[in-house]
Order: sequence, then structure tokens, then C-alpha cells
Amino acid sequence: MGSIICGPPAVLTDKGIVLLYNGKNHAEKGDKRFNKNTYSAGQVLFDSRDPTSVLARMDVPFLRPMESFEKSGQYIDGTVFIEGLVFFKQKWFLYYGCADSRVAVGIYDPGNPAVMDPLP
Repeated sequence: MGSIICGPPAVLTDKGIVLLYNGKNHAEKGDKRFNKNTYSAGQVLFDSRDPTSVLARMDVPFLRPMESFEKSGQYIDGTVFIEGLVFFKQKWFLYYGCADSRVAVGIYDPGNPAVMDPLP
């Protein structure tokens, strides 16, 4: 992984503190399944009693550039850059930038979770 940048504010849950972040795939040492320099989104869970302690971290992005509008702006290799997170009407709305050219929203419904996308 290249650079890592915080996304929306962290969320306190019954399992710990969830932090969503943006990560850039390193051009030389990054994950070969993804384009070089691609920005994708990850998650890390911290202990709520000791926020310096990491309990779990996803080893693959939960949101990555897949759609044409996420690959058609200033970053043709693809960029999704998460910025805002809102819980509204029992759903999570994640607002993100797309290739530094557009804004989109991803919606997660905990009562009806979608199937995760297959990795390359």
C-alpha cells in the first residue's frame, strides 16, 4: 500500500471503533491485482478501550474503482476517495469522489446486505 489518508469520521460500534480510510496502491510494491496508484477504500477496527490497539483490518479494499465514471477523470487508473458517512433511515450512505471529477454515493443496507464484488 502507498499512502493512507483518513476518510469520514470514525464510528463507535459495539465491536469497537471503525475507521474508514483511503489507500493508494503503491506503484512498485503494491497489490498486483489493482492498477498502480489506484485509490481504494479500506476499514480498520480499533479497540474502544485502547484506541492504539488494532483489532482487525481488511486486507482488500471494500470499495475500489470499477465503474467507468470512477476511471474517467484525472486518474485514469481509477480513484474512489471516501469523504462522508451518514446513517439515515436505517441505511449507511458513503459519499465519495470519483477520479477527482465526480461525486457518488454508495448505500449499505444492514438489513439486506449486498454480495461483495469479486476480486480480480
